[in-house]
Order: sequence, then structure tokens, then C-alpha cells
Amino acid sequence: MVEHLADLRTRLFYAVLGIFAATFACFAFSDTFILWLKTPMAEVLGENAQFVVLAPHEYFFVKLKISMVAGIFVSSPWLFYQFWLFVAPGLFKHERRYVFSFVFAGAFFFIGGALFCYYVVFPPMFIFFVGTLPEGILGNYSVGVLYGFATNMLLAFGLVFEAPVVVFLLAVMGVVDPEGLGKWRRYVVVFAFILAAVITPTPDPLTQSLMAVPMILLYELGLFAAKIFLRRGSAPDEVNAEPSDP
Repeated sequence: MVEHLADLRTRLFYAVLGIFAATFACFAFSDTFILWLKTPMAEVLGENAQFVVLAPHEYFFVKLKISMVAGIFVSSPWLFYQFWLFVAPGLFKHERRYVFSFVFAGAFFFIGGALFCYYVVFPPMFIFFVGTLPEGILGNYSVGVLYGFATNMLLAFGLVFEAPVVVFLLAVMGVVDPEGLGKWRRYVVVFAFILAAVITPTPDPLTQSLMAVPMILLYELGLFAAKIFLRRGSAPDEVNAEPSDP
């Protein structure tokens, strides 16, 4: 247990170090990230698009936060590699060869979830928000509040899209059984819509479905990939298994 805790501390240290390095590099492009993030709301508002700052330091701290969030996405392959190094001792030798597949899949779904949120979820969600404003009220949105909300949504969708990677890894490690997880499908559907209702800030069913439906499909993808992997790896498991103690 002490060795595992020491290894966890080491992996966390290198992960945080990677985030800080990527954040420092992304700060040079923070203005570009801010322009990119405000585009969905600006397109909805049209010529009436206005963004304000409520404090002298607000814009600078927004740049720092956006740089850190961008740094998390940029350093995601490094973060998943550190996570793999932590769980690798519990895997068989032939399973450890999938390190690059795991790192690629983890970073792909994490970044893909953020892009899905930006291009698919943001437009209808902002249309709903702006549509709730009554006549005579003009929305002047704070830079800090708007970008804080947007970055939180990007991170939330990135984590939700990790469902197939999590299911696959748990199945490969023997923590869960793919066949047993398949029997919990109806509960997963209910949980997906409850989680979507909690994370998404709008009460309309469209925005909630845009998170819940991909979550369910990704869950099924993880089950399918785990079944294929375990079926092909059943024979190598017996060959590469460590000898048990007498």
C-alpha cells in the first residue's frame, strides 16, 4: 500500500507539472482562445453582441483560467500516460502493450467531448438562453461568468466522453464483467439522463439529450470493445499470468 501511494504521488506530481508547462505555453494564445470561446454566443446575439468586464483584474484572470483549461486539453495525452503508468502494474504483460492505444483513445475522447460541446451543444443552448430574455432587456454578458461557464461545460463533456475508456479499462483489469454491465443497461440510461440534467444548465430536453444520448452510446462502445478484447486475450491471459503463490 505504501508503495502504491508513493507511486500515486509521483504520477500526480508529473501530471501537475505537465499541466503547468502546457498552461504556460497556452497563455501566449489566450486571446485566441477567448475569441474562439465567445464565437458561439456572439453568433446568437448577432450585432447586439456585447461582453463586459466587471472588475479591473477580471480579463487577466479569465486569460489565466482559459490557459489552464487549454493546458489540460493539450497535456491530456501526458495525463493519460501517467494514469497508465499507475495502473500498469496490475495488468498482464500483453495488456501493457496497449499503452499507446489507451493514451490515444483517452485523449481522443476527452478532446472530442469538448469539440462536441462547442459545435453541437453550445449553439442551441445559447439560443435557449437568449430566447428567455424579454423584450426591452439587452444581454451584456460578463467575460468572467461567460467564459467560466463555457470552460466548465467543455471539461464536463470531455470527462463524460471518457465513458468507453473507463468501461474498457475496468473490464480489462477484471474489476467489472462486460456481460454483467450489459444487464445494467436500463439503469445506465436513467443515470445518463439524470447526470445530464444536473450538468447541463438548461431545462430543455434537447440540450440534456445532447449529453445523455452520446453518453449511452459511448457506454455501449466501451462494452463492445471490452468484449472483443477479452475474447481475443483469453488465451494470452493464461500464458502470461503470473504464477500464484503455493
